[in-house]
Amino acid sequence: MPEPRDTANLEALPEAAALRAGLPAATYALLPRVLTETAKPAKVVRTLLRLLESGGEGSDLAALGADPAPLRTLCLLFDQSDFLSDILIRHPGDAAVLIDAAARHPRRTRDAMYAELAAEAGALESYEACFSALRRFRQREILRIAAREIADHAPIRTTTAEFANLADAALEAAIDGARGEVVARFGEPRCTDGQACAFVILGMGKLGGQELNFSSDIDLIFLYTADGETAGGRSGPISNAEFFQRLGERLIKLLSEPSPEGFVFRVDMRLRPHGQIGPLAVGLETALAYYTDYGRAWERQALLKARPCAGDIVLGDAFLAQIRPFVFPKYFDDATLEDIRETKRQLEQQVARQGLSGLEVKLGRGGIRDIEFTVQMLQLLNGGREPELRARNTLDAIAALGRHQCLRPFEADALARQYVFLRSVEHRLQIKGGQQRHALPEQPEALDALARRLGYVSGTAFMHVYHDRTAEVRAILDQFLAEKGRGQLWIGDLLNPQSSGAAARTVLATRGFADPVRARAEFLALANGPGDAPHTLHVRQRFAAIAPALIDAVAAGSDPDAVLLRLAQILGKIPAPAILYELLAGAPVLCDYLVRLVANSDYLSSLLIRDPGLLDIVSNPAALETPTPRASLVFELQILRDAAQPEAALYRLRDGEMLHVAMRDLTREISVAQVGDELTQLAEVILDAVLRDACRAVAEKHGPCSGRICVLG
Repeated sequence: MPEPRDTANLEALPEAAALRAGLPAATYALLPRVLTETAKPAKVVRTLLRLLESGGEGSDLAALGADPAPLRTLCLLFDQSDFLSDILIRHPGDAAVLIDAAARHPRRTRDAMYAELAAEAGALESYEACFSALRRFRQREILRIAAREIADHAPIRTTTAEFANLADAALEAAIDGARGEVVARFGEPRCTDGQACAFVILGMGKLGGQELNFSSDIDLIFLYTADGETAGGRSGPISNAEFFQRLGERLIKLLSEPSPEGFVFRVDMRLRPHGQIGPLAVGLETALAYYTDYGRAWERQALLKARPCAGDIVLGDAFLAQIRPFVFPKYFDDATLEDIRETKRQLEQQVARQGLSGLEVKLGRGGIRDIEFTVQMLQLLNGGREPELRARNTLDAIAALGRHQCLRPFEADALARQYVFLRSVEHRLQIKGGQQRHALPEQPEALDALARRLGYVSGTAFMHVYHDRTAEVRAILDQFLAEKGRGQLWIGDLLNPQSSGAAARTVLATRGFADPVRARAEFLALANGPGDAPHTLHVRQRFAAIAPALIDAVAAGSDPDAVLLRLAQILGKIPAPAILYELLAGAPVLCDYLVRLVANSDYLSSLLIRDPGLLDIVSNPAALETPTPRASLVFELQILRDAAQPEAALYRLRDGEMLHVAMRDLTREISVAQVGDELTQLAEVILDAVLRDACRAVAEKHGPCSGRICVLG
C-alpha cells in the first residue's frame, strides 16, 4: 500500500512523539507541510529521527528554526536518496552544508575545490592523509551538489559541470598525493635531453564533456612527454615508462579503492591506446603513432570529448592539437561511417537481448546514447571543416550543429530538451542508492515512487511522457541509421574484431560458405593481421575496400571455404599487404583473377604460398595479354642468377612463367596449342641453361672438349 501523503498522518506515525521531542517546536510545526512534497513521508520521518539520534555534532538541528527552506532541503534529500541519507547519519555535521542555501548556491570552480582540498589540514602531505581527505571532501560536495539540484532546481548542466569540476580537483589532488612517494624512491623523471618529463591526465567521455552523473565512472588516459630515465632516489633510477606506470597505479588506488567512507571515483582506463593490454601511461609520440596507425572509428568518437583535466594541461593541449586530423578528418569514407553505425547497432542488440530497450534511459531506444550518437556522428562528419562543431559538451554541440544547419531548428531544440529530461531521470535513478543505474524500475510501486520524485502523479503518467520523448529522439536518429552508404554495412560486422559477427556469419552462410564461423575468422585475420603484429589502420582500410569484391569472387566458386583457406594462406604471408590491397582496390577485376587461380589449381596455389612474390604476375593485367618472348625469359633468368640466392633462379623462372601461362589460360582463354607452345619454350630455355651449366662443370673438371652435343626432346 502506498504511504499516506496528507499532513494528518504525521501524528499517526510511531516516530512522531520522538520527533516532536527532538525538533524545535517551530520546526516540527512546519514538518506536515514539508512532507507533502515527498514521495514517502514515513521514510523521511524515520530518517530525520535517525539523524537526531545519531548524537553527532550538528544532529540537534536547532539551526532549522522556523524557516521552512532548510527543513525542506533535508526532507527532500532524505526522500530522494538513501545513499546521501547514510552520509548525513554518519556525519551529522555535514547537514550545515545543506541548511545554508546561500552558501551552497554559487557554482564552484575546479580551482576553488582544489584549493579547499589542498588546505585540508595537510591532507596532501602524505598518501594516507590524501586518501581520507579525498573521500570526505567528495561526500560533502556530493551533498551540496545534490541539494542544489533537488531543492534549488539547479540546471542539469550546472550539476554535471560541478561533478566534473569535483573530478578534476580530485585528480589534481590525487597526483599530488601519489607522486611524492614515487619521486622519493626514484627521483624526478627526465627526458633524454635532460628536460623535466611532464604528465597529464586526459578526461574522456562524460568527464571530458563536463557532464558527469552522480555515479559516473571516470574514463582516463595517462600521457607523459617522452621516454627517458628518472634522476634517482633512494631506490635508484628507473625508466620514465616505469615511473609513470607506478604513479598511475597509486593514483587509481587513491581514487577507486573502497574504504569505510566509500571511494572517490571509479576509474576506467580501457580507452587508452591498445586498451587493457597496453601500458597504463603512454608517451606522447607513442600515443600519436597508435592513433595514426591503428586508431578505429569508435576511438575517434571517444576522442571527441577528450580534455586535459589534471597535470600538465599544456602537454594535453599539444597532444589534442596533433591528433585533431585523426579525430576530425576533412572527409569521411563510407567504410568509416559504416564502422560507426555498426558499433551503434551492436550496442542496441545487447540491450535488446536483455529485454531493456524500452526501460534503459542510457542505451535504450531514444535514450541518452541515441542523442549522443546523433550529435557525435554529425560532429565527425562536419567538424573537420567547421571548428565550432568540435564542442566537447553535448548541449554545446547541439547548439552549434543547429547554428550550422547540420540539424534543423526543431531537431536541435528537441534533442536539447530531451537530453536534459533524460539526464534528469538518470540522476534520480542514481542518486537513490549512489549506484550506477540506467534502467527504469519494472515494479509498478518502484516506478510510482520514481515518478513522484520527478514530479509526476504516477508511474503511468511518467511513462506516457517518457515514451513520447524517446520516440521523438529515435525518429531523428533513424534518419542517419537509414543511410546505407554503399550497401555493404555487413562488412563492418565481418571485419570488426570487437563485434560478435552474428550478422556477418548469416550473410556468409547465404553466400555459400559451409563454415561461416571459420570463414569469418579468416577474413578477420586478413583485415586485422595477427595478434602479435596487427595491421595498421591504413592496411585495414585498404582491405575493407577490397573485401566486397574479394568475397564476391570467392563465393562464385563451387567450394568457397577451400578457396578462402588457400587464399588466406597466400595473403597471410605477404610482408607488405597494403601494396597488394591497394592494387586490388584500384582494379577489382584482379580479385577475380587471383581467386580464379587459387580455385583452379592446388599446385599453383602452393607456388604462391611458397613464394608470395609471384603475386606480381597476377597483379599485372597488361602482361597477361601477350606470351613472354624467349629473349625476355633468358634475360629474367640472368637477373635471378645475379640475385642473393642464385641457386633458386631456375625454380623461380619456372614457377613464374608457369603462373603467367596459367593466368593467360584462365583469364584470356588461350588455346591448348598456345599453352603447349609457351610451356615448351620455357622448358627449352631452362634446358639450354642447364646444359650450358653442365658443359662448364665438366670442362672445369676434365678439360675442354671440341665436340658438340645436342639434346633431343
